[in-house]
Amino acid sequence: MTRLASPAWPQLVRAGVAAAYERGRIETGIVHLGIGAFARAFVADYTEAALAAGDARWGIVGVSLRHADAHARLAPQDGLYTLLERDGAALRARVMGALTGVLVAPRQPREVMRCLTDPRTRIVTLTITEKGYGFDAAGHLDTAAPDIAHDLRAPHEPSSAVGFIAAALVARRAAGAAPFAVLSCDNLRDNGRSLRRLVLEYAQLAFPDAARWIEEAVAFPNAMVDRIVPRALPQDHADARAAHGYDDAAPVRCEPFAQWVIERFDGARPEWEAAGAQFVADVRPFEDAKLRLLNAAHTALAIFGVLLGHATIAEAAADADIAAYVRALMQQELAPTVAADAALDVADYQRRLWPRFANTALGHGTLQVAMDTSLKLTQRHVPVLRERLARGQPIDRLALLIAGWIRYLAGQREDGSAYEVDDPLAPQLVSLAARQTQDPAGCVRKTLAVAAVFGTLGADAVFAAR
Repeated sequence: MTRLASPAWPQLVRAGVAAAYERGRIETGIVHLGIGAFARAFVADYTEAALAAGDARWGIVGVSLRHADAHARLAPQDGLYTLLERDGAALRARVMGALTGVLVAPRQPREVMRCLTDPRTRIVTLTITEKGYGFDAAGHLDTAAPDIAHDLRAPHEPSSAVGFIAAALVARRAAGAAPFAVLSCDNLRDNGRSLRRLVLEYAQLAFPDAARWIEEAVAFPNAMVDRIVPRALPQDHADARAAHGYDDAAPVRCEPFAQWVIERFDGARPEWEAAGAQFVADVRPFEDAKLRLLNAAHTALAIFGVLLGHATIAEAAADADIAAYVRALMQQELAPTVAADAALDVADYQRRLWPRFANTALGHGTLQVAMDTSLKLTQRHVPVLRERLARGQPIDRLALLIAGWIRYLAGQREDGSAYEVDDPLAPQLVSLAARQTQDPAGCVRKTLAVAAVFGTLGADAVFAAR
């Protein structure tokens, strides 16, 4: 069967599987760092709507900062891939044309810099997950992190996202080109402001003459992103072929739901509103709802789902005991910490979550969602615990989640079968968890003392005892 690629585009348009625009007219206006499945199901999908509306300025060059997997799958297809929106038995398949190229930074650093410094590039978007930013335990730049340390030694030959952004901005300034806006699309509290702080701290060390200009001239809007995008499964390749008749090595599966709330910023941008994006003055209420309801509950479903042998989030959501616990966690301890806002109906947002968790068509693996939980806890659960403890409010269900996570770190399900703990702090945390049977209280104390996860919260006697 023929591989999906640009020559198929006119036929795909005629068949109604692709949007009706001339792909050859697209210019590159966005560089995306971290071109994984989420970026292709989210940023590219919203941008596709702008291209379909007739604005050809917003093609996307995707950059892989580490691995060549995405390039190997997408480059032979000229950036085309199939987006499969699944909801129960319902399936909607669309071929996406927004990607104008895919680069691998370690192999093509000069080409990455060329794209970043091109005056037509007006926006840089990122989905690099928590561990890609170079935070230290206090939320500042970790100058000892290998990529950051490398870039500080050779700032004009960067390897990290922060290094590429700073170096490209400095080069644009020297060339008299306007800066691009930098838009984080990761699940981080104050993601725009946090990234701005890292870039400024880096620039003060690597490019001190340009740091003030970056501070004053570059927009780093906060944004909230929401869409469940599991890993592709073999069935996705078959369904893509059935939808349009071509082999696709890079299909992406996702839920139909998507929400993008962006802080207003100056400068040219795509009409993302065409796909439902919201531009607001303050993203924080939406961030809180996402991090403290969807993400925090997702982690709970994953942790207890793994321990009780459920392969997917939908299976965990169908377990009566897990469902009762997670619903109570959301209603009694998480939702009360989400600030009221005229633009956000917290109760409605909460009601819409469970059908998304229960979507059996997604096949979202519990082990996948449980990855990197040490990083996620600091964003999603620790702030809520601090607030509730400070107010003297109960933390029973949050404490159970932390206990479940410590239990998960042992790498063994309740039925005795083993799994691998995938976490950047795994060597340290798994070693501590190995002592939980012999010394459970000591195991808890030592795990809570890991400052990279809990900061000073682990010293709270009420929290530790609970």
